[in-house]
Amino acid sequence: MATSAEPIDAPGQDSRDEDGDRTTRRMLTVLLVFLGIASIALLGLLIWLLWPKPATTPPGQAAGYPIHVVATIYGFGTQPDELLKTPLGVTFDAAGNVWISDTGQSRVEEYKPDGSYVQTVGSEDGPGKLYAPYGLAVDSGSDRVYVADFGARMVQVYTTSGSYIAHFPADDQKLKVFGPDGFSPYDIQIVGSRIVVSSNDGLYFFDTEGHVVARWGGEFGGKNLRGYGLSMFNFPDSFVSDPKTGRIYVADTMNRRIVALDSAGNWLWVSGRPDVAGKIKGFWQLPRGIQIAPDGNLYIVDTFRPDDKGIGTGHIVVLSPEGQLLSEFGRTGSEDGAFNFPEQLAVNSGGALWAIADRENNRVVLFTIDTALPKPDDLETPKYEKMVLRPENVWSTPQPAPSG
Repeated sequence: MATSAEPIDAPGQDSRDEDGDRTTRRMLTVLLVFLGIASIALLGLLIWLLWPKPATTPPGQAAGYPIHVVATIYGFGTQPDELLKTPLGVTFDAAGNVWISDTGQSRVEEYKPDGSYVQTVGSEDGPGKLYAPYGLAVDSGSDRVYVADFGARMVQVYTTSGSYIAHFPADDQKLKVFGPDGFSPYDIQIVGSRIVVSSNDGLYFFDTEGHVVARWGGEFGGKNLRGYGLSMFNFPDSFVSDPKTGRIYVADTMNRRIVALDSAGNWLWVSGRPDVAGKIKGFWQLPRGIQIAPDGNLYIVDTFRPDDKGIGTGHIVVLSPEGQLLSEFGRTGSEDGAFNFPEQLAVNSGGALWAIADRENNRVVLFTIDTALPKPDDLETPKYEKMVLRPENVWSTPQPAPSG
């Protein structure tokens, strides 16, 4: 009986088919790996394209703005009594810690450079109670903190750990030395062995026991000479001493001028002009803070110099030691790097970190400043140059000057 024949494979057919399958699988594997790598690369490219890039200039800030915020201090908590309120004064100690006159809360606070809280000083009732603290000076060598309390009309003295020590003027100081206006301390600096304090009508030099040894501002010991004439002062809110040259620079606030004096009280130059018939006629609007950078240049806070960009004009004006206008910057506002009614200014011992009491923003701002400062606006320079005087033979005190 005939049967149908089964197909007979050629010799080696099975092995060839098996090799072909393996080759196909390899190709598919290679293709899948390639597609996987390509997909990953494409995904990475897409992420890179869509990922937000760090801006070289913060939003809303023009290029060239020299202020870079490091930290902002609003207080040591979130409750109303833990927040800063109208801070007026600020300074650094030798360790780099920040001391703040929390004027609206009637106390002084210490913070670390990163903004973390350390302690509160002068808030307890009794001796050493603060009322309206303003200028501050920390003498780490003698372990003392000096606070100009214009509300109490005295300087309060504490240890750096916050314990009350004494007050200036001393109890046996005759008060007639302060004139009819009395003593109203605004700023305070340690100059040599003297504690120097600005008041309504000038600078008062105290010894370490709280006795007045000299006064700069008109004739020493005479009648009240607060006024606008050369050798006089009118509510000098802030001043600073240059330890390298012995000069003292004064923000003579209500005369709307900056005054440079040598260590003997001789007037070297004056920038600005008092009001005329109740109107501002000079360059300065309301200079309320002044500080010296390590290079000797002066940084002055002009509270009433608002500008929305703060480049070429603004709240901070930079002068050379001889009174030349070098720069202006510092915009007005509430965002980072802006200020609203700024007050006193401070710089740490290395000159790298600055602090400003940003009064109406109820904060203290810690920041760095670019070395390449913006040039003053073209309209500012000619206006400023008309304001500089270099008086001859004008003194703020009978010679010789107070010394320790």
